Amino acid sequence: MDTSQAGATVAAVGAMEYGSHCCFVSADEAVTRLAVHSYIRDGLSAEDRVMCLLGRRDRAWLMSALSEGPTRPDDREADGSLVVVDVGRTPLWEGEFTPEGMAETFFAAVDQALADGFRGLRVCGDMTWGRAGGVEHADLLEFERLAGLGLPSRRAMGICLYDPREFSSVQIDAQERLHPLVAGTGRARPPTLQVTDTTKGLRLVGEADVGTRDLLEDALRRAMAHAGRDLVVDLSALEFADLGTMESLYRAATALGPDRHLVLRAAGPAVRKVVDLLGWSGAGGLIVDEDRPSGECSGGVQ
Repeated sequence: MDTSQAGATVAAVGAMEYGSHCCFVSADEAVTRLAVHSYIRDGLSAEDRVMCLLGRRDRAWLMSALSEGPTRPDDREADGSLVVVDVGRTPLWEGEFTPEGMAETFFAAVDQALADGFRGLRVCGDMTWGRAGGVEHADLLEFERLAGLGLPSRRAMGICLYDPREFSSVQIDAQERLHPLVAGTGRARPPTLQVTDTTKGLRLVGEADVGTRDLLEDALRRAMAHAGRDLVVDLSALEFADLGTMESLYRAATALGPDRHLVLRAAGPAVRKVVDLLGWSGAGGLIVDEDRPSGECSGGVQ
């Protein structure tokens, strides 16, 4: 990590105040460790309670980051100024996750911090806790929206760590638009799509949008010429598809001709919703695999 990155990181977290809601995007562990250390150090110095939500970066990672300075995390946990939460092991996960329930838990933690004599609450969350808990990104986004709405009126702030190796570029885009503050080193990679041949058609891996449209349509033309009666497109590893991608698939289906179908395998809820809303299911040769008479079923798109 160069000195300019270090300076920008410290400045970004140091400028946060009550009501701040920051999306910190970085795949650089050194930068992220510095951000976490600076943010927590500043909070403890200001006599805030600091709550850390664990994700892929676990307790050992956090304690290692904090031990690089004079924070003495064990002592801080003992006096209640540092609270480390493994979100997936909290009572919240005993029932179904809801964005509203998580937001209420967050706001209750602010009230408790004030009742316990702290000046306010700082939350530092490795947002991969959502993935570990099986939370849909739409629900995670809604929780972030609700948290952001409630922060300005409370003595609280939050820094949300988003690792672009764990979230798609589309998901990172949505989070950056939602947070008033964005910091970090940015994305590790641009959106990517891998298209591989299978015995019955194609498998799509990654993110499909306008930047990958030519790749997809070239692969579809090739597969249409060699596939058997049905062309099967496996979506089980597709993280995101824009409307243009769905239109490309539909056009390919209509071009197959009579008695042939383009079958979407492992279509998730978002894909199914688009197909249903546009009336494409079973029309023009496009079939979602759950709709086939054979009853083939598989998982969903994340």
